[in-house]
Formats: sequence, structure tokens, C-alpha cells
Amino acid sequence: MKLKALLFATAVFFISCSNDKKMTEIPKQVSILKSDVLLQSSAIKPFSGMHHSDLAYLTLSGKTILESTATIKVVNADGAELYCETFPAKELIQTEYKTANSTLQAVHIREVVDGFFIDELDYQKIKDDTLAGI
Repeated sequence: MKLKALLFATAVFFISCSNDKKMTEIPKQVSILKSDVLLQSSAIKPFSGMHHSDLAYLTLSGKTILESTATIKVVNADGAELYCETFPAKELIQTEYKTANSTLQAVHIREVVDGFFIDELDYQKIKDDTLAGI
């Protein structure tokens, strides 16, 4: 009798261990994010008033910098969209670079995006801090 109980317990143990679909396992979900964001620059600016901190950002998305679309978006602290404008990134090219080759224009657009939210006072402070560190 003890032998039958031991064999039964062993059989139940092996059956329960060999269950391939365990209820405690969570199936893995894999998703591939396809992002076409090329460049992004952001800053906290008082867009909706002097005492508000709104997040403004400029995003270039597309296949290449010259063929990309620029989007300027401003959201408040609650996440509500305050402003949104979309235009071709080529409109960021300044007049001096309109006749330059495509490589120089792409580099220029990259520089414009990097410095888009830097005010003249911020620029002077960065320049002074850089010179002070030399």
C-alpha cells in the first residue's frame, strides 16, 4: 500500500512538473518601434505666461534631414498641447545657406535645431562660461 501511494505521488509530481504551459509564466510580447525622428531640441519656456513652465520642442522627422518635416510643439505641465506647427525642414535654412551644397545645408539645419531654443542672453552666458574655463 505504501508502495502504491509512493508511486502515485511520484507520478503526480512528474506530471505536474512536465506541464509546458505554466499559469505563472507571462508570454513575452515583442514590438519593433519604427521611429523616423532624426533630430530633436527642447527647452522649458514660459510660452503661456511668465509664471508658467511649458515644454517646447522642435523635432525633425523623415528619411533625411533635407527631406524631413519639422514640427514645433509646445505642451504645458499637464501635457495639454498649446501650440503645434509643421513645415518642411528646408525652411530652417537661412538665406546664406540657400545656395550651398546639400551637405552644408544638412549641417546648417542640424546647427539650427541644436541652437533653436538658445536665447541671446543664454548664448552670451554659455560663451562667457566657455571662455572662463580656458
